[in-house]
Amino acid sequence: MKIAFIGGRDIHLLGGIENYMFNLATTLVEQGHEPIVYCESDHNGQEWGNGFKVVYRRSFGGRFLCKILLSFSSTMHALCKESGVEYFHYNAWPPSLWSWIPRLCGRKALLMGHGLEWKRTKYSPFQQKIMHLMERLTAAMHRNIAVVSEEQRAYFAEAYSRCCVTIPTAVNMPDGRAEDSDILQRYGLEKEYYLLYLGRLVQDKNPDYLIRAFKEAATEGYKLVIAGSNDQLPDYVAHLHSLAEGRSDIIFTGAVYGADKETLLRHATAFCIPSTIEGLAITLLEAMSYGRLCIASNIPSNKEGLGDSGVWVEAENVEDLAEKITYTLDNLEVLAPQKEAVRKRVEENFTWNRITDLYVDYLKSI
Repeated sequence: MKIAFIGGRDIHLLGGIENYMFNLATTLVEQGHEPIVYCESDHNGQEWGNGFKVVYRRSFGGRFLCKILLSFSSTMHALCKESGVEYFHYNAWPPSLWSWIPRLCGRKALLMGHGLEWKRTKYSPFQQKIMHLMERLTAAMHRNIAVVSEEQRAYFAEAYSRCCVTIPTAVNMPDGRAEDSDILQRYGLEKEYYLLYLGRLVQDKNPDYLIRAFKEAATEGYKLVIAGSNDQLPDYVAHLHSLAEGRSDIIFTGAVYGADKETLLRHATAFCIPSTIEGLAITLLEAMSYGRLCIASNIPSNKEGLGDSGVWVEAENVEDLAEKITYTLDNLEVLAPQKEAVRKRVEENFTWNRITDLYVDYLKSI
């Protein structure tokens, strides 16, 4: 099968959608399929990686219109320049507005929902209303909708009486032979003596609440590592730095990839994901695959990932988060069985081989 993935940023800087496309495409190639991944860029071009073609399309239209306009450009490129594309896979609602074009040409199109976009605080109230309208439009116009979590599937069933299929995000299990990078030494970190936040620095993931809670908790001897960035919201990033001012035990590393990210995950005392909204966070599954304790907001998608394991906190509640951080650090031996439980849960439910099989079966069904 030849599949065009549309609606992501630079494949080398793996955010959630990019991670999904990259790993799914890699496993599809291993199974004999032919994916093409379209990416936002400052130029038009293409390259090959992991056995699949990556096509770069120059972005334009500003932050809000960019994905819509890029989706049109990518759709037309796949139809006119790439022969034999059978399936058009659109990531999230804005890019999917052009899915009717390949359908008119007799191709199959599917929408992959990675979260309820209109709830995300990176958008202004007006933009959120537009995103909600887009969601209603795409729910009405799409025949084939897949989502990454059961929470989203239930939402579409209730809000739009639409039957969707759940194809979760996934991770590759860690390589036990991999060597550490020097990131711990660079930032003065000790193994098993730091809490880790890993993700984009946006309000709905609540890194500000985490910093405030860490300052209130009993954390002597431990550090908090904030691993992430956001060039589009410099004021919010500056606010986070101001919250940590004067605290040498709160470390900002910027975005981390490859061996640096793996090393941080491998040696963290606990992984913190206090988000108000998530799809099914790949960073959470990655932390689970390394057998890390997880301090997580009690939202449905986090519970879907963690199952019965996890130290649960109320989203946007500094006091509760501070108490649970203290509790975790005071009860590491009591909580230790959760480490193997979450690692095994990923191995059984959220690996790319398993998810790719689900994905291929779904394509065949449509």
